[in-house]
Amino acid sequence: MDLASRKIAIIGLGYVGLPLAVAFGAGRDVVGFDIDQSRVDALRRGDDHTLEASSDEISAASRLTFTTDKAALRD
Repeated sequence: MDLASRKIAIIGLGYVGLPLAVAFGAGRDVVGFDIDQSRVDALRRGDDHTLEASSDEISAASRLTFTTDKAALRD
């Protein structure tokens, strides 16, 4: 499998993880994982209370998904 086609997993969607996930998610398949369900729910709505990423930036990362499901990290 070509490295460019592999999915990226970002664990922890805080002030470091979220900007990384958003940047990669604009061009690569990315799973953003966090243990906080309310954080994941807010990010799915495009709402980042840390202000590390705007709702427009999150929306533009069209290949980014957010989850609390550890099984999603296996792919």
